[in-house]
Amino acid sequence: MRLWKNREKVEKLVLQHLEQVHEAIDAFGEATRAAFADGDWKGAKRLSLSTHTAEGKADDTRREVEETLIRGARLAPSRRQILELIDHVDSLANVAESSLDVLLVQRVDVPRENAEDILKILELTLDIFENVEGAIRKLFSGPREDALICTARIDELEGQIDRIERDIAKRVFRSNLELAQKIHIWGYVEELVEFSDRAEDLADRIALIIAERAA
Repeated sequence: MRLWKNREKVEKLVLQHLEQVHEAIDAFGEATRAAFADGDWKGAKRLSLSTHTAEGKADDTRREVEETLIRGARLAPSRRQILELIDHVDSLANVAESSLDVLLVQRVDVPRENAEDILKILELTLDIFENVEGAIRKLFSGPREDALICTARIDELEGQIDRIERDIAKRVFRSNLELAQKIHIWGYVEELVEFSDRAEDLADRIALIIAERAA
């Protein structure tokens, strides 16, 4: 499905941005696994730098997309759609970076049973991003039904994360941990699940774009 006319340069930049966000998300996943699965905090901190680097590159590309549109690329009818799309994608890298900052700077101390659930959330989060990437690529190459399959999958995965989040809340706040530790853990969990919330918003945005272009 060719959504935008005369938009080859912008499409190339949008997909370049998507790849850079993908790089940031991959490093975020490796860093989080290093901390919770391996207890390798030094390795996690090193990997977090890769997240920051990729996120910075994505920011540069996002600004280039904005400048290209402002300079008068012949995309006026769809300019808002593109800007909203790339801003939503960029926010996913920002959330990944922010969750690592909370985890590593504050050195969140999470009991093993909760760490296992956090790793489940992480794997679902990475699955969500695969579907985000798939949906966006289908916006440019179609068929649009495949993009909608990806957005539906994002909603499904977000629901699974919500259920795990509720389980963690019950376990943490019913435990004998000190209140300060409970709040510390829960603050990190809220930061982590923000990714799936924003991805769900992005899925809704993609579905709306498809509906608008089909009208």
